[in-house]
Order: sequence, then structure tokens, then C-alpha cells
Amino acid sequence: MNILLSNDDGFKALGLCMLDQMLSQSGHRISVAAPETEQSGKSHGFTITGRIKAVEYDPGRFFFSGTPADCIIYSHRCSLFPASPDVVISGINHGYNLSCDIIYSGTCAAARQAAMYGMKAIAVSAENGEEGLLCRAAAFVRDNLPAFIPLIPQHSFMNINVPASFDGGWAPAGIGFTAYLDNIVVEKEDGKEKILRMDGCNTIREGSESRYPADSEICGKGLASVSIIRCLPAVDEKGMESLC
Repeated sequence: MNILLSNDDGFKALGLCMLDQMLSQSGHRISVAAPETEQSGKSHGFTITGRIKAVEYDPGRFFFSGTPADCIIYSHRCSLFPASPDVVISGINHGYNLSCDIIYSGTCAAARQAAMYGMKAIAVSAENGEEGLLCRAAAFVRDNLPAFIPLIPQHSFMNINVPASFDGGWAPAGIGFTAYLDNIVVEKEDGKEKILRMDGCNTIREGSESRYPADSEICGKGLASVSIIRCLPAVDEKGMESLC
């Protein structure tokens, strides 16, 4: 299988390297299009003006000076790789991409961009960057890849989150809602200029509006959450009715 790997933690990140090593050892042909530096929280930003640098650091493995979405856009549109991938896997992210994180996540953006190009795509995240957990998450992806790929519809991607207490089980998950109560402090004032800094945050999690338990609930039970995410935002049907 031809597999393209990407992420938002950078091409040297342990999660990506773990996937590369494990999938290569299983006989898959691996290519990489990953950012040069960490791009967490960059969402689906991409470069319209300016230049993108691509460097082949190993055969068939490139890092890019841009965002995760750039990695997919620029590698795909200039046919950087000789064969189209059978699947694009973005991750393994060092930290969850649950609920509203899906909006902010560069990991999910790389998978979403691949899906927008008609490719099968999976975003994978783990609760933390501990080596043992990343190894278990990579093995989970490797072992379930043949079963998962056919389940991904066109213009959708699969989002997987693996908890620290993971022992191999998983469940279908809806998307919960998380309110981030960011604490922003004024670090310095100089005349009319203020230097602001985020100093941690509290979170409030709500359940899923779908018939599936929220992804955060699934992970809280020690199971990997597996969701199918549409590329495009959906209209609010109840809200739309008020327009008619």
C-alpha cells in the first residue's frame, strides 16, 4: 500500500517517526510530507502568497516550510510523489484532537485537505506524546488500516483519538462540544502597546448531539474514539427552518 504521512508536530516528531517505522516494517511504501517545524493550532491555514520550501531529508520523505495543509496542497499539486497514495495518515499527534480541537487542529487539516482532493485520509492523535502510548496507537492504526479505509466515504476523513489508558478497544464516537475558558493576561504594558499571553485555560465539555457518545466520553472510558468527519461544515437544519 502507498501511504503518505503528514502531521502538525513537525517531521522529526516521534509520533510520525513511529508510524513511519511500523508501517514500513509491515511492507507498506511510505512517503512523507510534513512541516519543518511545529504547526500546532494552525488549523487549515495555507500559503497563497510567498514561497514554500520543500526539502527531501530521506528518500521520498520531505519537510515543508509551510503549514500542514500546505504539505498536502503543494506535494499533491506539483506531483511530488510518483504514485498517488492509497491513504493519507496525519499524526500521530502528541495530544488529543477531540471536539472543537478538530477545528483548530493542523493534524486534522492535513487529513481534511487530502479528503478534499478525493483521497482516503485518517487523522490520528494520542492523549500525550509518551513513547509507549504512541507505539500502541501506531500498532492500532497498522492493524486496523485494511478494515478502516473502505469505511471512509468520499469527502470525509476518519479522526482517531487514543487515550493514555488504551488497551486496544475502540468505539464509534460523535463530536462533543468543548468551551475553552482561556486565561489571557497582560504581561507587559508600554504606552498604548500591550503584550498579551495565554496563561492556561479551563474546559467545559458537553455531549454529542448525534446518537453516538461524544469522543471525549469514549476516550474517558479508555477506548479509542473513531469518528467520520465531513470536510464541509454542515448547516444547522433547525436554524435554516427559521429562514424559510
